Amino acid sequence: MKILPGILLFLTACSPSPLQQAFRDLDRTIGMRETYVEAFEQRNDSLRSALRDAGSDSLRWALSERLYQSYHHFSVDSAGRYVTRMQQYATSPEEEFRTRLSEIQLLVWSHDEGRALNLYEALDTTGIKAMGLLEEYLSGGIEIYTNISRFPRFLREGRNYSDDLHRLREEYMAVDTVSYYGRKVMAQHFRDEGHLGKALNLFRECYENADKGNWHELTSIQYNTAMLYGLLGDTEQKKIWLAESAVSDFKAPNRDFLSLYELAITLYNEGDLSRASRYIKIHFDDVLAGDFQAKVIRSSQAQNIIVEASMRAERSRRIILIVGIIILSALLIVILYMMRLARRQAKWLAKANEELAEANESLEQANKALAGSNAALAEANKIKENYVFRYMDLSISYLDKVEETRHMLRKVAKNEGTDALLKMLRSPAGFADYKEFYRIFDQTFLGIFPHFIEDVNALLREDARFDEYSARKSLPTELRILAALKLGIDDSPKIASFLKCSLSTVYTYRAKLRNQATCPKEEFEQRVKCL
Repeated sequence: MKILPGILLFLTACSPSPLQQAFRDLDRTIGMRETYVEAFEQRNDSLRSALRDAGSDSLRWALSERLYQSYHHFSVDSAGRYVTRMQQYATSPEEEFRTRLSEIQLLVWSHDEGRALNLYEALDTTGIKAMGLLEEYLSGGIEIYTNISRFPRFLREGRNYSDDLHRLREEYMAVDTVSYYGRKVMAQHFRDEGHLGKALNLFRECYENADKGNWHELTSIQYNTAMLYGLLGDTEQKKIWLAESAVSDFKAPNRDFLSLYELAITLYNEGDLSRASRYIKIHFDDVLAGDFQAKVIRSSQAQNIIVEASMRAERSRRIILIVGIIILSALLIVILYMMRLARRQAKWLAKANEELAEANESLEQANKALAGSNAALAEANKIKENYVFRYMDLSISYLDKVEETRHMLRKVAKNEGTDALLKMLRSPAGFADYKEFYRIFDQTFLGIFPHFIEDVNALLREDARFDEYSARKSLPTELRILAALKLGIDDSPKIASFLKCSLSTVYTYRAKLRNQATCPKEEFEQRVKCL
């Protein structure tokens, strides 16, 4: 259960913020704006088809008004075309009055507030309340005075249009505080009176109750809410609501929108020149396509400001890039120089390592040779010590025997005479002495080289190998010849003399053993010496 809060915290950290999500939705909607325009034109095509088939001027006027209402936020030229149709088909006082209001509204969108104001003030308002047109009349005046108050660069000197706007709002609130437009007028009245919190709460209530499919109404609510957040100093919420308002503008679709323009200006002031430049360009392209002259002028001015700032930022980035390239180039030169030095040192070190390896190899060979010499010397010392000791013992034993024999011979000669002495000298006792000598030799040799018989058998074919059990009791002549070779007696006559056998016997056995070897026969005796 302790893992769950950590997972929730991780998911929260990974999820986009409301502002990031608003920008994502806006960018996705911008990518689909052609789709919304296409659906918009298809709806208007249906109205145009109905207008062609209409059977009365009254119906033609109604359809022309619907087309005007559809286009008046999208294209001034198209909206003007349908105002002309409304003038052509108007037959009743109500239709004529509403046509005049549409004409005035079109002049406002065309940035001709002076003419719009003159036509508005010249309207005959007799009976408009009875015709149910008072709200439309007042709302038309509110739009004119709102624009004039926002851009008071001309018209009549000395006239306070803000007071006229305030008066019209109060008149409108006297007849309507229920509809969205009535609540919007009330909220704007609160805003201008300095009651920003009241105005914001009113627009938030309008948003909660608004038809989320009525894009024109929705974008108006969102835009006014955003501007109130801006006045309250909450830039984060201002950007979120402006982005949402721009989404509604594209879905409506509207081309005279201010939401994307205001968002671009806000982002520009925060230093986000890339996004600001992109948004102002989209806004400029749309108001230009819709021929909204007032907004074209304002958008082009803003675009110039943002483009100039972008160019300055680009120049700064270019300078930083050039300085960075110079620094990186200098570092690269230093790195290349250091790599060259490192390569030289590496070559020198490799050469030194190679010489050291050769010296180590020579030393290792010398150590091996020395170890071999030491081993051979130790073995020779071992052989020498064993044989010297055994043969000193044997010599002393024979000296004692000689002394005993002389003593015995003197005694026999003295007591038994010359004939008995000669008889004793002719006895075969000497052969037994040789057998004892070779027995001692066999024991001594196998004591020094206990694996000699096994090692010799390893060098011979299987059918020529010696019986190890019998050979350990008494070495056969062939093994004694090989033992003599092992001890360094290589000369055949010396071997024959040592073993008390004929020279031909030694030659025969040596040749026989070489022929029975598993290795090359010329290597056999040398391998025996190394056993």
